[in-house]
Amino acid sequence: MPSANSYSNSASNAKSSYLVLLVLIFVATNYVHARLHFQKAQVRQSTVSNEAPPMYPHIFLSMGHTLGFIFNNPDFLKKASLYAGKLTSSKIRVFGKDLYLFQDRETVTKLWKAHSLSSPIKFYVHVLRHLFGMDERAIATYKADNSGPFLKQFPGSSVKHNNRIDHLTHEGFKRAFSGPGLAPMTHRYMKILDKKLCESLKGSGWNDMPDLLEFFRMVHGAALLEVVFGPSLIKVNPTFLRDIWEFDDSTPLLARLVPKFLVPKPYERRQNLHRQFRRWYAYARQHFSETCIYDDGDGDPYWGSELIRYQQRMYLGADGFNDDSLAAADLALVWGTLGNAIPTTMLSVYHVFKDPCLLHRVRYNLQSTFNGTPSTEIDPCILIQDPLLSSVQAETLRLYVNVCVMLSSPHSDIALGRWWMPKGAVGLVHSGITHKDGNFWNTKDGAQPVDSFWADRFITDPADPASGPTRDPAVRQAHASFGKPSFSLQGLEASWMPYGGGNAICPGRLLAKRVTLFTIALMTKDYDIEFSSDPIQLGSMKFGMGVDKPKKPIPFRIRKRHSS
Repeated sequence: MPSANSYSNSASNAKSSYLVLLVLIFVATNYVHARLHFQKAQVRQSTVSNEAPPMYPHIFLSMGHTLGFIFNNPDFLKKASLYAGKLTSSKIRVFGKDLYLFQDRETVTKLWKAHSLSSPIKFYVHVLRHLFGMDERAIATYKADNSGPFLKQFPGSSVKHNNRIDHLTHEGFKRAFSGPGLAPMTHRYMKILDKKLCESLKGSGWNDMPDLLEFFRMVHGAALLEVVFGPSLIKVNPTFLRDIWEFDDSTPLLARLVPKFLVPKPYERRQNLHRQFRRWYAYARQHFSETCIYDDGDGDPYWGSELIRYQQRMYLGADGFNDDSLAAADLALVWGTLGNAIPTTMLSVYHVFKDPCLLHRVRYNLQSTFNGTPSTEIDPCILIQDPLLSSVQAETLRLYVNVCVMLSSPHSDIALGRWWMPKGAVGLVHSGITHKDGNFWNTKDGAQPVDSFWADRFITDPADPASGPTRDPAVRQAHASFGKPSFSLQGLEASWMPYGGGNAICPGRLLAKRVTLFTIALMTKDYDIEFSSDPIQLGSMKFGMGVDKPKKPIPFRIRKRHSS
């Protein structure tokens, strides 16, 4: 006969199974309800800003979308941004916080025009704290700054001038990267890169190199670093450049908020870089004087540029700042300067040399425009007008740059056409999703798919009705009005956004374009490069922070050309 314990165990097992079934029914019911609510909100064809984007359905009630966001970021965001095969907007929940994911072009267009969304303070706070290790006293100054990036403070704000970090940072970057600092920085890069390339090669024959990315990091990265920060940073910290690239490789872990006790190395690398910055500060303060400033009025051998001299004055004048917090801000600037500009420049050069026909066209255009002008004497203002080079860079950025733009309105709700964003909420726009939208981009009827490189994608030829970047006939007509094959980004603001958009667009984009186009010009005019036939494959770990690394090294060989 069955024992009493057997009956008891059977009853207990049945009760457990019943509870599990109830939980599953509850979870399934909630998911179905959420799915129906999401679908109902998406199909409403309202043009009035009467609702926030609906919550994207999720199964884990307490976790929300955290697991998908952290471990499968690109695929999850793409799924949450699509309804019936078209881009839309939705709400997601990560670590218990609601984030508004805006991806449809109509909404993004209004986002970029919204004056009150121009402040990236919430983004600054997040990345400075978690990626770059800024201390909480300085973070508090950022969090208290609700004055906005403009000269006039937002209504209701009364932040002291020295604590207007948003505005002061914006002004410094604007002067350096799009104002009086742009031309001298560009010319310094041209001369420094030419010198470093010559120094990196042995003899006049072929030089075999193990990895193209490593070559660009250590040669082109060194040139761009010196343009902004001067030669003394490396002089007093000989391992700095290699250390910064090791830190760059660690940022996906920091971005995922993986704690130090699990992965101590990224935090140790960050602290080491902070120490190197402080060592450089002491050296530069001891040796710099106004007489050291170069004839271009911007550069100097100790601080490097007016931007860095300005930041020394500006940051140390704000409440809560010291050399430790300044080191975190400078680490962010170095990473922002090099982290995407160098790999995208590398990829642009790779695609030009990989395609013999494209390489011939680039060299022919440069010869036609500049004739025998030495590479370092090329006029960058003329160079950036080259449609083919501009298209190569724009296509590289479209294909490879994945950035999450973070937006917030601290003072009011924001009407965005069909949707609205609540006061204080955080909005996200992911460039990689719009960059691969096959409903928008011209693919020449599938011959040039959105996940492939097409050097001419951004060139509109009035004689070729199948040319141009987009399927939208209105945009194509505007581009074709130039009367000859031309490059233009007009009408693409809500679909091409490697630098973000609106008033918070990356201020370094003008320098980045000059860096990439001059690098292509210098290397195609003065060098030969050969690659293996293996296709390039990038990883997917960068977590919406720019360009991923190639999965494998890219071996190549390079030599100086004897005639250009």
